[in-house]
Amino acid sequence: MVALKTLHIFGAIFMVGGVTAHVLLRPLATRASNDVRIGLYHLAWRIQVLMVYLGSGLLLVTGVLLWFGRFKLLTGWLLLGFLLYVAAAGLDGAFLSPNLRRTRASLKTGTADAPEPAAATIQVITWFLLAVVVFLMTARPF
Repeated sequence: MVALKTLHIFGAIFMVGGVTAHVLLRPLATRASNDVRIGLYHLAWRIQVLMVYLGSGLLLVTGVLLWFGRFKLLTGWLLLGFLLYVAAAGLDGAFLSPNLRRTRASLKTGTADAPEPAAATIQVITWFLLAVVVFLMTARPF
């Protein structure tokens, strides 16, 4: 049980750390020269794959195992935290990751489109949702 909880915490660190890095990299990339922008988006994609995807999967698997092993199914803070996690993962998978992939591809071909303004807003919303999930999992307020 301790190993499972430790893996769950590492998953949270990876996912929140990766999303935080994206929140910090996106404004830098929009103001950088083209060569630097290509490097920053390449770094952002590596962070997406190695931290956000890995952390998200680790969180989901270990979280479900911990949930069914220790808590009632309808515990308030746990249910809300899970739903917010699903919302954050959904925003990342449905919008942010494809947007990052498209931007990277357009920079490689030299047809750099302007970054979507909504992407920065959705990135911050995703980060905020994950911050609320971390609060719920540590404070267990209700």
